[in-house]
Formats: sequence, structure tokens, C-alpha cells
Amino acid sequence: MRSPRSRFEQACRVGAFALLGWVIGTSVFPPAARRVEVASSTNIAARLDAWTRTPASVALHGTFAATPEPWIVDWLHALGHSGHLVTWSGTPPAVAISLESEPDPHGGTRIDLSAPPGTEIVVRDDVSVVDSVHVRSLGARIATPAVAGTITANAGAQQFSGAEPVFSAPKAVVVIGQAGWEGKFIATALEERGWPVMARFSVAPNVDVTQGTGAFTLDTSRVAAVVAVDTSIARYAAAVSRFVGSGGGLVLAGPASLAPSMAALAPGALGTRVRPAVEPKDTISLGATGFYPVSALRQDGIELERRADGIAIAARRVGAGRVVQVGYDDSWRWRMAGGTGSVAAHREWWSRVVGSVAYVPVGGPRPQADVERSAPLAAMVDRLGPARTGPPSGGPMGPLDRRLFITLIMILLLTEWASRRLRGLR
Repeated sequence: MRSPRSRFEQACRVGAFALLGWVIGTSVFPPAARRVEVASSTNIAARLDAWTRTPASVALHGTFAATPEPWIVDWLHALGHSGHLVTWSGTPPAVAISLESEPDPHGGTRIDLSAPPGTEIVVRDDVSVVDSVHVRSLGARIATPAVAGTITANAGAQQFSGAEPVFSAPKAVVVIGQAGWEGKFIATALEERGWPVMARFSVAPNVDVTQGTGAFTLDTSRVAAVVAVDTSIARYAAAVSRFVGSGGGLVLAGPASLAPSMAALAPGALGTRVRPAVEPKDTISLGATGFYPVSALRQDGIELERRADGIAIAARRVGAGRVVQVGYDDSWRWRMAGGTGSVAAHREWWSRVVGSVAYVPVGGPRPQADVERSAPLAAMVDRLGPARTGPPSGGPMGPLDRRLFITLIMILLLTEWASRRLRGLR
């Protein structure tokens, strides 16, 4: 009577030769080619019902000039889980859209678009066309004062969309500096725009004039940004550093970043104040009387504005917050002695500067449907895998499958040989 080990060795030998016979047989008589069903962007929605009833041995392939609707991608993903080979090919454009509420008391929406260079994009809401843009590099941005409902963008046949963001009222802005024209008119401009302003102006050693209600506490639950007018910000260096690290915004205006305690936050080092060769005689514009250039930009600093005499505005991220370094130290002259409309221009300019760093609470997670519609190609690749050059062809078992079976044959034979050696048989 055979022992259990002998029966195990015989089973390994029979299995190895059976697999070897299968590999040889399929090489001499290859199986019938896999049937492939193909559909395009125009008819795939109508074919899904029939595809669902086809045997799992049938491969399904879509050829897309534009990414299909998310429900179609989900259906194809489910067919792949049911045993079908689901593939796709084509060149849908890699597009994406992001909508954010402008951090401004007047509201507004910022629409960021990404698309291949040369793409023409038309943006609409539920009422009418918002704008159209031509993508020159990687993307484009549209700012609009109001939108109605869903924002939909069309890049040729490709459509992508994003939901209207929820507007949240801006928190307070704290202006810190010595008593003077610059701090006074910065605070005035922000108040005129609708920002809640808390100010602390130094008039003498240990003597401050304050504006606004509530305790002077820098935290993102009450404050969106801090504007430092000069080096007196050094008195609050520790609190400002914690505030920025937790997500708050900081504007270092004029000589404020010359304070040693602000060096770790500033995007760069300030150079000597530049004065123009010719003083303006009539109207004054921003920077017409000179500014502090950012002479040494940090590696993570970003240049935002450059003039003939150097970088005028730079920015960087610090922790969860943002810092903008503004070289201009007398923007009040622009407001007081500028041309027609200079008051409104001064007000809007300072509001944009503060809004670029202001802390805005992050809303809850976006619904999955919104994510899929805002970046349709990325969502389809995530669900169905990358594109192929064309429909699949050949039998159900390819070269990789045969190599796998040959490996199994070798494992079975080696297992039988090892078993025989361990029980002393030659």
C-alpha cells in the first residue's frame, strides 16, 4: 500500500505533466481569439446594456475622443470587476477645474483651469457664458464677481465642471505699526472695502492707540491676516510666528521685514531703499517715490512683481500660512496725490494683497461626483487604468500566462524531487 508521501509525490508528478501537456497543446493548437466589443464616445451609453449581458470571456473596449460621463465610467469599472477585460484608448484632453471663493468682503469666485497649451476653453454657469480663455502654458485663471449654480467648462468636445463654492465672510485684519500716514490709510482702505480692521499704532514707547473691539489675540478663529507696516512688528514676533504657522496670513510692508525677528518669515532680505532718478511732479503712482527691493530671495520664495530696480513683491509659504513681502512703504502718497481713481485703486490693491494671504476656513470634503467631473480624465484613469494603443487582441492566455504555468511545473517537479530525497530514495 502506498504511503501518503508517495501519493503526494505521484500527484505532483501527474500535475506537472498535465500542465506541460496543456502548454504544448495550446502552442500547437492555439485557442480561438478573444472576441472584442468596441464602442465609441457617441454610442457607448447605448451599448452598456448589451455589454452587461455578454459572457465574461468577451473583452470590452472604448475609443474616446472625450471622457464619457462619470456614470458610464462607473458602469465600465463594474464590468471589469465582473470578469470582463475592460480597456480604452483615445486622446481625451487632460483638463481640470477648481473653484474657490475669493477672500474678499465683496465676494467673488476664482476659477482656475488646467488644459494642454493652445486649448480654447469656454466657461458658463447656469445663466450664461462667464468668459472664454486661450491656454498659453499650463492653465488660466478667471475671476468673476458672481456665479449662478454649477460652473461648466468646454474644451472642444470635452466638458468638465465644478460646483459653486460657499462664500464665508472674511475675518478681521490686524494692522500693526507706528502712527503715521501709511498705517492710517492701509487701515482706511481695508475698512472701506469691508474688511473688519483691528489696528494697533505706537505713538510713544509703551503707548499704543488701538482700534477695533475685542482682545488683541492673534488666532485664526478671529483674524485672517496681519499687516506689518514697519519694524514695530518685532514686539509681537512670537505671536505672529505662531499665527502664520497655524494658517494665518502676514503682509510685511515696507521696512517691516528689516526687523531681525521677521527674517525667518520673510520671503527674502530687503536691500537699500531705491529712489527714482526723477521725482514725479504731478500725479503719483504706486512706487513712484521709491521702494525697498527684495535683494536676496529665499529658495522657496516666489517673485510676484519686478520693477526695473529689483523685486518689489515676493511671497512664500510658512507652515500652513502665507507671507507676502511688499517693498512699497508709502502707498498713501498714491492714494492722496494720484490721478483720477487712485483712491479706489489703492483700496482694491490693498484688498487683493491681504486677500492673497488671508486665512480662509476649509470646507468639508467634496462629494466624489464633483471630484470626478472637475478632472474627468484623471478620474477615468483611476477607475479604468491608463489608455491602450488600441483594442486587445489574441487568445485569452498570453505569453505571460504560459511563463506562469512553466514556473508551476518546475515547482511541482522540484517538490517531488525534494520529497523523494527527504525519505532517502534516489
